[in-house]
Amino acid sequence: DMKKRNALLKYLREKEILVVFHYIPLHSSPAGKKFGRSVGDMHVTNKTSDTLVRLPLFYDLTDAEVEEVTNAIKKFFK
Repeated sequence: DMKKRNALLKYLREKEILVVFHYIPLHSSPAGKKFGRSVGDMHVTNKTSDTLVRLPLFYDLTDAEVEEVTNAIKKFFK
Protein backbone atom coordinates (compact mmCIF):
# COMPACT_ATOMS: atom_id res chain seq x y z
CA ASP A 1 0.00 0.00 0.00
CA MET A 2 0.98 3.64 -0.19
CA LYS A 3 1.95 3.81 3.49
CA LYS A 4 4.39 0.91 3.15
CA ARG A 5 5.71 2.30 -0.15
CA ASN A 6 6.46 5.65 1.47
CA ALA A 7 8.13 3.94 4.42
CA LEU A 8 10.32 1.95 2.01
CA LEU A 9 11.26 5.13 0.11
CA LYS A 10 12.23 6.84 3.37
CA TYR A 11 14.19 3.81 4.59
CA LEU A 12 16.18 3.51 1.35
CA ARG A 13 16.86 7.24 1.18
CA GLU A 14 18.23 7.10 4.73
CA LYS A 15 20.64 4.49 3.39
CA GLU A 16 21.55 6.93 0.58
CA ILE A 17 19.85 4.79 -2.07
CA LEU A 18 18.06 7.06 -4.52
CA VAL A 19 14.54 5.77 -5.10
CA VAL A 20 11.54 7.68 -6.32
CA PHE A 21 7.85 7.36 -6.88
CA HIS A 22 6.75 8.86 -10.13
CA TYR A 23 3.97 6.83 -11.66
CA ILE A 24 0.66 8.61 -12.08
CA PRO A 25 -2.02 6.63 -13.90
CA LEU A 26 -2.89 8.14 -17.24
CA HIS A 27 -6.52 8.66 -16.25
CA SER A 28 -5.32 10.76 -13.28
CA SER A 29 -2.70 12.81 -15.11
CA PRO A 30 -3.44 16.30 -16.38
CA ALA A 31 -3.16 15.15 -20.01
CA GLY A 32 -5.29 12.10 -19.34
CA LYS A 33 -7.99 14.19 -17.75
CA LYS A 34 -7.93 16.66 -20.63
CA PHE A 35 -7.64 14.32 -23.62
CA GLY A 36 -8.49 10.85 -22.37
CA ARG A 37 -11.50 9.06 -21.13
CA SER A 38 -11.89 6.18 -18.77
CA VAL A 39 -14.87 4.00 -18.19
CA GLY A 40 -15.69 2.53 -14.83
CA ASP A 41 -13.77 2.27 -11.62
CA MET A 42 -10.00 2.27 -12.03
CA HIS A 43 -9.31 0.74 -8.61
CA VAL A 44 -6.73 -1.77 -9.86
CA THR A 45 -4.74 0.92 -11.67
CA ASN A 46 -4.96 3.24 -8.67
CA LYS A 47 -3.90 0.50 -6.25
CA THR A 48 -0.99 -0.47 -8.45
CA SER A 49 0.22 3.11 -8.79
CA ASP A 50 0.21 3.43 -5.00
CA THR A 51 2.75 0.62 -4.70
CA LEU A 52 5.26 1.25 -7.51
CA VAL A 53 8.81 2.32 -6.73
CA ARG A 54 11.49 3.18 -9.24
CA LEU A 55 14.73 1.58 -8.16
CA PRO A 56 18.14 2.90 -9.22
CA LEU A 57 18.92 1.18 -12.50
CA PHE A 58 21.58 2.49 -14.82
CA TYR A 59 24.14 1.16 -17.25
CA ASP A 60 27.23 1.18 -15.05
CA LEU A 61 25.61 -0.01 -11.83
CA THR A 62 28.10 -2.39 -10.25
CA ASP A 63 27.27 -5.82 -8.88
CA ALA A 64 28.12 -4.51 -5.41
CA GLU A 65 25.63 -1.66 -5.82
CA VAL A 66 22.93 -4.03 -7.02
CA GLU A 67 23.58 -6.21 -3.99
CA GLU A 68 23.44 -3.18 -1.68
CA VAL A 69 20.03 -2.16 -3.03
CA THR A 70 18.56 -5.67 -2.98
CA ASN A 71 19.89 -6.40 0.51
CA ALA A 72 18.42 -3.16 1.84
CA ILE A 73 15.02 -4.01 0.35
CA LYS A 74 15.14 -7.53 1.80
CA LYS A 75 16.06 -6.13 5.22
CA PHE A 76 13.14 -3.68 5.10
CA PHE A 77 10.64 -6.46 4.48
CA LYS A 78 11.94 -8.84 7.18
